[in-house]
Amino acid sequence: MNLRRRIAALERLLISKPVLLTMPDGQTATIRGRGIYLVKLLSDAVRGASISAEQSAELDLIRKSTDAVEPGGGRIVELIRIFLHGPANEGA
Repeated sequence: MNLRRRIAALERLLISKPVLLTMPDGQTATIRGRGIYLVKLLSDAVRGASISAEQSAELDLIRKSTDAVEPGGGRIVELIRIFLHGPANEGA
């Protein structure tokens, strides 16, 4: 197997791993999406685009989550959570 095929195989493996969400009660939930799925989910939420029932459920899971483990150490879930919770109230 040449180097390009190995790299492609690694990318498929990393990209296909689910995002693990930790919920307030300690349970975990997963979101599966290939490639830049979370980025597209964030983009659709920010733009107010029409989203599917599955995407709405995933956004609700993200909103309720307290932590996330993303493949490659990404932080997209944190950005989505910040957007979903809106600005913090000053003085609160």
